Amino acid sequence: MRVAVAGLWHETNTFSSVPADYAAFEADLLAREHAMWDEYHGSEATIAGFLDAAEALGFEAVPLLHARTGPIGTITDEAFERIVGETLERLEAGKPWDAVLLANHGAAVAHSHPDADGEMAARIRARLPPNVPVGMALDLHANLSPQMVASTTVLNTYQTNPHLDARSRGREVAELTIRAARGEVAPVQALVKPPLVINITRQWTGEQPMQSLIELATRCYGEAGVLSASVVQGYPYADVPEMGMSFHAISDGVATLAQRIASTLAQAAWAAREEMRPNIPSPHRTLQAAKSLSEVADAPIVIMDVGDNILGGSSADSTVLLAEARRMGLRGVLQTLFDPQAVALCASAGEGARVTLEVGAKTDAHHGAPLAVSGRVRRIAQGKYEDPTPTHGGFRYFDDGLRALIEADDGATVLLTSHRSSNLSREQWYSIGVRPERYPIIVAKGVVSPRPAYEPIAAKILLANTPGLTTADLDNLTYRQRRRPLFPFEADAPYADR
Repeated sequence: MRVAVAGLWHETNTFSSVPADYAAFEADLLAREHAMWDEYHGSEATIAGFLDAAEALGFEAVPLLHARTGPIGTITDEAFERIVGETLERLEAGKPWDAVLLANHGAAVAHSHPDADGEMAARIRARLPPNVPVGMALDLHANLSPQMVASTTVLNTYQTNPHLDARSRGREVAELTIRAARGEVAPVQALVKPPLVINITRQWTGEQPMQSLIELATRCYGEAGVLSASVVQGYPYADVPEMGMSFHAISDGVATLAQRIASTLAQAAWAAREEMRPNIPSPHRTLQAAKSLSEVADAPIVIMDVGDNILGGSSADSTVLLAEARRMGLRGVLQTLFDPQAVALCASAGEGARVTLEVGAKTDAHHGAPLAVSGRVRRIAQGKYEDPTPTHGGFRYFDDGLRALIEADDGATVLLTSHRSSNLSREQWYSIGVRPERYPIIVAKGVVSPRPAYEPIAAKILLANTPGLTTADLDNLTYRQRRRPLFPFEADAPYADR
């Protein structure tokens, strides 16, 4: 059997002013043919799961194109058409196929296509005979759409946040798709979308209410005829009609069974909707708590910078926590900032030089103001590093671009990066000679995704309700395209399961 593998990976923050143009994908990843295997073989990402299935089931996985860029703003039409167009060209050139596997995110938005993942899947589906199945593995933050379901044979999403099951869920999609191609199963999908949004600060699957919902979905696998079940958190920073939670199930040929499973999951989530509201402290209160805890702890206190959640599409350059820590006189704070201009100035000055410069908050006005910093340039280095251990999303290779490490006179240690880099791995620090375990307070830009990296060394993890493009206060964002009513925006939103 010959199976085509492709994908478009983008989580679109429609409130971001940074466009996801073709150059952004070129700078991150446009992997063609076997370069895809070079990128993902040996990782814990979705495509590694496809490769696992190929080895186990004996089919040939044929790489076409995988396009990826970090969460930023809306995909330009030019980028979308070039990427999808090339994928379709490669698909046509390689015919015939026994199946197609897609590794997408599920929350991609292009200017002319609010449901970019669904549009891509529909175009691929249209190029194939009806008996050729399409499988699509998505992120837990997908905004599932009827078009995605209608254009695929098999679909699922991660069920952990942090995302540590990308490889296994990818393998599940591949295995079910191949079984469908062989006529061993007849997948029937059901999608239920109640009027419900879960706040990003309540999406950790290690705490309630998500923990119980995931456990319920897992128990559904025990029912005869159930092939798959997914609780889908959705992505609240995409202003599109499909934004919000979704519940998806696949049965073997019995539509009523799939519908019942999806409805059961939706009803359980609706009953827990009040638990999905945020309740996290301000930056000042979080730093106060971190200060008190660090005075008695023998390990770092890690603060999650919610408003500058890089993997939620934020700017990576918020100075809010760093500025507040300075006002409070806190020393020993460790954090990263995206600031290519400041990196260039440090590189020009050289290692060991003293510098005075303004860092951070240069992308937009949502993330504080540039902060004046005086100190010593401790290190200048290229920012490629590798982490073979499990990381959020299963990625293995990272690149900060050229970077500069500054020891500031106020006691802060700041890593300036030229790429908008997430804080998914402690190798980010080890690779430039920093032992994060030795710092009393670490700022990680995220909500859940940095947990695999920092939980092993943290005495405590705290959340800070910082302003920004990924704010926990969703009422501060201006939505124009979302559904109405939608809880919690409309607290009296009705839901009658049909």
